[in-house]
Amino acid sequence: MFGKANSSAINLSAIADANNPTGGFVINGEVANDRSGYSVSSAGDVNGDGLDDLIVGATYADPSGKSNAGKSYVVFGKADGSAINLSAIAAANNPTGGFVINGEATSDYSGGSVSSAGDVNGDGLDDLIVGTQGADPSGKSYVIFGKTDTNAVRLDKTGR
Repeated sequence: MFGKANSSAINLSAIADANNPTGGFVINGEVANDRSGYSVSSAGDVNGDGLDDLIVGATYADPSGKSNAGKSYVVFGKADGSAINLSAIAAANNPTGGFVINGEATSDYSGGSVSSAGDVNGDGLDDLIVGTQGADPSGKSYVIFGKTDTNAVRLDKTGR
């Protein structure tokens, strides 16, 4: 939902109306049973465009065939009410509207917790933290540095 100056109620069906969305926009999941929206958070301004971004966790997603490795989707901020489809963000060729963070290993359940981390590395872009409670042997948390491109992030290539 977009911020507003008065305290009148917001009807979620008005936001979901594809023909005339008002008050915000809907974020549609990528694949059935991924549990998109299991965790959601403000992400700060990850790409440095002056608009705050969002992060959406999908703990049961299967990136690269890794069952329940999980995914998180960074949705770049925008001012219009058109729906976001996470499939467009996760597209292998020419992703749009953000970027995907693919879980590392089977049953990691990456994206069970997601949050802004502030600007951890001091580069002027807000960073993220993604929890993977199922990572062996005791879970892991990954700090993902802010970036301006839409290329996918692979957690198995982070911090190596």
